[in-house]
Amino acid sequence: MSVTPSLTLPAHYSLFTSQKPIGHNVLTNTGRPNPSPSTASLFEVAKYNGKFTAAVYSWEHLRNLAPPEALDFVYYLNTLQRPQGDRNIAQAAADCLARFKPALLFVYLEGVDQAGHASGWMSPAYFDALAEADRAVGTLKTAIADAGIAGATDIILHSDHGGSGTHHQEATPENLTIPWIAWGPDIRRGFRIEAPVSILDTAPTIAHLLGIRPHYSWVGRPLSEIVNGRRGGAAADRPQAAGSVLTLAGAQGPRPKLGPGESAPGFSGRQMNDSESA
Repeated sequence: MSVTPSLTLPAHYSLFTSQKPIGHNVLTNTGRPNPSPSTASLFEVAKYNGKFTAAVYSWEHLRNLAPPEALDFVYYLNTLQRPQGDRNIAQAAADCLARFKPALLFVYLEGVDQAGHASGWMSPAYFDALAEADRAVGTLKTAIADAGIAGATDIILHSDHGGSGTHHQEATPENLTIPWIAWGPDIRRGFRIEAPVSILDTAPTIAHLLGIRPHYSWVGRPLSEIVNGRRGGAAADRPQAAGSVLTLAGAQGPRPKLGPGESAPGFSGRQMNDSESA
């Protein structure tokens, strides 16, 4: 599940700092956030551990997620007036993969969120945008294979928030429920996580896959149960250990009807409320 407030910048700070908004102090979509100095971004932790870090995104506020010199490669493109914006972002990310083979790559696909705000969540335009985003993810998977790093690259795909009507401002299940999907050579196929999962768990999980220590300030947990044990050791033991995190902005996760004692199903993932998170 996402966090409250379920806004784009607070949610992304929670994703990268493994803190609730009250902890990282980014509470609005401001261009000049004042994050708590006690927090640490996944980008700077990865960079401190000698990893090549990269980010490709279409919303300029996300530049604040990494402090100076924590990113080796950055690509920004405003896609508001670009019908194929997600395709443009995916191609830029594909070019980055081919040139640099980054250890950590963040890709932000905004088309679904744009369609939700313009036409409404669950509208025909929203589902068209989901299909376009799916094609963009396919482009990234192909690029990973073409770069020769498919055997050493894991992907985590999730949203920052859901939505209802044409916004996502209230703390409702429609706004807080998001998909959380992990895929790659180190991920157990078809595995369903029974324990609660939060957006706060993303940074610790990626650190675990990269074989680096989580920052002491992170409150989420590494979802080590999704790892298949294939590598038999830390990811750092592999020559090109890599991980990618994809944010499918505004994608609403499924909210199935559950019987007593049942957990929400997912592919190496589960939905939960922020109140359940660490």
